[in-house]
Amino acid sequence: MDAAQSAAIPDLIITEGGPAHALLQRLKVTLPAPRSDLVRTALVLAAVTWVPLCMLSLLEGLDFGRVTIPFFKDLAVHVRFLLAVPILIFAEAPVGGRIREVARHFYAAGLVSEADAPRYAEIVAGTRKLRDSHIAELVLLGVAYWSTYYAMSGVTHSGSTWFRPGPELTPVGYWYALVALPIWFFLCWRWAFRMVVWSRFLWQVSRMPLVLTPAHPDGAGGLGFLGKAVIPFGTIAFAFSAATSAAVASRILFSGAKLEDFQSAYVMLVVFILLFFIGPLLVFAPSLNLLRQTGLLRYGTLASRYTLLFDKKWVQTAEVTDQRILGTEDLQSLGSLGDSYDMIRRMKVVPVELSDIIALILPMVIPALPLILTVIPLKVILRQLFRMIA
Repeated sequence: MDAAQSAAIPDLIITEGGPAHALLQRLKVTLPAPRSDLVRTALVLAAVTWVPLCMLSLLEGLDFGRVTIPFFKDLAVHVRFLLAVPILIFAEAPVGGRIREVARHFYAAGLVSEADAPRYAEIVAGTRKLRDSHIAELVLLGVAYWSTYYAMSGVTHSGSTWFRPGPELTPVGYWYALVALPIWFFLCWRWAFRMVVWSRFLWQVSRMPLVLTPAHPDGAGGLGFLGKAVIPFGTIAFAFSAATSAAVASRILFSGAKLEDFQSAYVMLVVFILLFFIGPLLVFAPSLNLLRQTGLLRYGTLASRYTLLFDKKWVQTAEVTDQRILGTEDLQSLGSLGDSYDMIRRMKVVPVELSDIIALILPMVIPALPLILTVIPLKVILRQLFRMIA
């Protein structure tokens, strides 16, 4: 693809524009690209959510007493608004940058032919249009408030809590229910919508006649770079895990729950994260499986022809000398052909490496470590690790 065609294809950045982006710009919470200041946005949203809750709880005497779960002892609310909310904002930089590189790589690496360049440009433009959908913005806002209502009505803590000290909400409770919690859910659902946009883009690209090679060194027909797009999503996984771990810690501290009660929930969270971020890559599985089967047939045919000629030339003749054998390149070609066939045989039908999966899941483990230490003492863990490496 020449430079003119490449310039005609716009960049795909799913984290610029989209739901609430224009509103945040009008409110000066965020700045227009390329001056976007994620630190500014994160600090403003953390202040809007947490600071009023802190001030109102102090005024109402719900900071350290009066209720079973006072504000400053509720670990979940502090982690959610002071840690998870900023991380969901900061994640836009690595995720947006990596997806832009992936979208560029499709045509920069020649996976999209010159004839299909206009179609690819239409797919990118359509993806950007879906990203900026105003209907999606309204839907996400509605879902955020529905999620808030569901979460508030499903509170099962024993006793009273700072946002609901009695049967009715107080001012701090109204701010929590009408402003703070909806912002949290909106950010969560916005990332879900972005994954829908990303998944739709990948699905449309997978339907194109991509120029894939079964013997590509990445072991995925040339699509191995897609697995690297999964790694930055680990920041989002960290935010979700931190919020979940803090909520579990609050249940253990104030409701008498045990960590064992949440083991299945953590397993489900890991499975959900894997499906949420790696699932979109499954759209390439049919194409890669067909490429693998076709490659095995074609390279198998080539290998049969070559080995027959090799056998006839070097094995079945009695005129072969030691000097001819040492000077021939046929042996190297035979070995290279065998390596190519073996690479096709081991080709992945999902373009993701085990290391990519580990890089995605590892950030989820970090927030859960303090909870694990409440059940298994640190010295026991260190002793087991020492025995494993000794």
